[in-house]
Amino acid sequence: MKKILILKSLLFAFILAASCDNAYELPYNDYSSFSLFTSGTWDETYKVLNIDQYVIYKDLSSNAMEHTWTIPASCKFLNKEFTEFDSIYSDFIILNAGTVTTEAQANVLFTEPGIQEIKLHNVYKDSVVGSVLTGGQWVLDTVFKVDVFANVNPACYVYTVDRLTDPSSDPILTKILTMTEDQNPQEKEMGTWDRVTIEAGSELYFEDQTTTGRPTGGRWYTPGASPEQSGSNPAFIKYNKLGEFTSSMESIRGGDGVPSNTVGKLIPLVINVIGSSQPFVQSGKPTVEEEDGVQYISFAVTGEVETLISEEDNFTVHVVNTDAGFDGNIAVESARINSEDATVIELVLADEVYNTDVIDVSFAGGNIVSVDARILANFSAVPVKMNGGNNVLVQTWASFETFKDNWKSANCTGYWVGNKNGSAGAPIWTYSDEKASDGLASMKYTRTSEVVKMQGSDFSKPSGLAAGKYIVSMDVYLETGNTMKNFLTVLATPSTVYTWDIETLPRGEWVTISQEITIPDVASGVKLNFDMGTAENAGAVDGEVLFLDNQSWIVLNPRP
Repeated sequence: MKKILILKSLLFAFILAASCDNAYELPYNDYSSFSLFTSGTWDETYKVLNIDQYVIYKDLSSNAMEHTWTIPASCKFLNKEFTEFDSIYSDFIILNAGTVTTEAQANVLFTEPGIQEIKLHNVYKDSVVGSVLTGGQWVLDTVFKVDVFANVNPACYVYTVDRLTDPSSDPILTKILTMTEDQNPQEKEMGTWDRVTIEAGSELYFEDQTTTGRPTGGRWYTPGASPEQSGSNPAFIKYNKLGEFTSSMESIRGGDGVPSNTVGKLIPLVINVIGSSQPFVQSGKPTVEEEDGVQYISFAVTGEVETLISEEDNFTVHVVNTDAGFDGNIAVESARINSEDATVIELVLADEVYNTDVIDVSFAGGNIVSVDARILANFSAVPVKMNGGNNVLVQTWASFETFKDNWKSANCTGYWVGNKNGSAGAPIWTYSDEKASDGLASMKYTRTSEVVKMQGSDFSKPSGLAAGKYIVSMDVYLETGNTMKNFLTVLATPSTVYTWDIETLPRGEWVTISQEITIPDVASGVKLNFDMGTAENAGAVDGEVLFLDNQSWIVLNPRP
């Protein structure tokens, strides 16, 4: 049985005391003034607070004839016996104190969530700022509002995940557990918890349902799974190891303007992972990685690897580079299991590969064994993605990440459209957080029969681009039913037009498009413009939408 993580909520108090050394004495006592102190700041009339915490209110007025504090019925007056080391205040409640006190200092405990009002009523014989003359006396009523936050209280759903029934569609989710806010599972009760049995390599889907306490986030703790911690909501969690596992969650409130609060809770579900009935195969697309000058091919398999010994000769890495006249195999120097993820195999290459190479990898079969005793199946030539290098463009510009409150600039820093860009309420080109393939935003274009070009004014900033051959790519999202055929990007100097064919791209999903481009030296400040011209899109319908994101220009390195 894996270790169960138990987390507890902590309550934090405001500043407990303050001192005031007023060395200056008024020459006459016949003077009225209004001043007050609340724990944390002077004269603060609005606070946010966790439930079961307190605020110290102290009236420092001079020569008040009458003085009363009034609190809501749900609040309690505390005596002065508590210290900074106390966190539970029930022993310090003044019994039968009611809701009114004439003491100068009121220590108020807040025991219910919501907006609570603390009222101070002062009467003076002389006018003070804000007072009102009533019956020959000057009256000043002050209201202090406290927004009291309940403790967050975790709740969640857990689902099984079926990706095999229809691999081309979204996974089928089946709810297997509901944990409500009323539940408080304990480890000693584990024998009564629900159980689920899944095969190694399967996933569970965790969905936060916390509402009490106005949470701002959460975290899952899933020891033995991948990942073992996640701040995503919802979260897909994969189980590759055999055995029984448990999990827990935290509900979190934090950030500006709210009192911090974190509460953890066990999830009452025992997860029994058994051997998989599915074949043990290569999955996903292999990639070339580099670390400390060492290149290796990395690829995933459908389970954790337990045994991988002397398998190098069973792999073939084939490389073709037509421009260099190269067509041959590169030896695998070593085959190993990834140190952090046992579902990943790494093949260290004996010779260098280049981002102009076309690479594939195959496996003739051997004795690579999973933790549930399956043997990795052989596979024929699988294309390998070469991580080409660093993007020479500034990433925030390339991914349309920086909002700018100017519709003429497409609401995005580093771009310009001008007066033709529709209107402030309905721009043709605009920064959008509706969809993103990279980061948090993208560029949205809404089709119009008029030619409206967008200038990428910061394309070559700050240092320009060196002459050479580049692999240029970007991500495109065409909404379902979109009939657009292509668009242009235009390098301003020297004037060069690049056509992007999008007619046959899938709709309703992000797709990466790319082409090789050769350029001379490009000076800093040269623009790259975007043109959704009418000639290129004859027959397209006004109002159709396209999103662009994640532009990349990577220098191609020729094989010597």
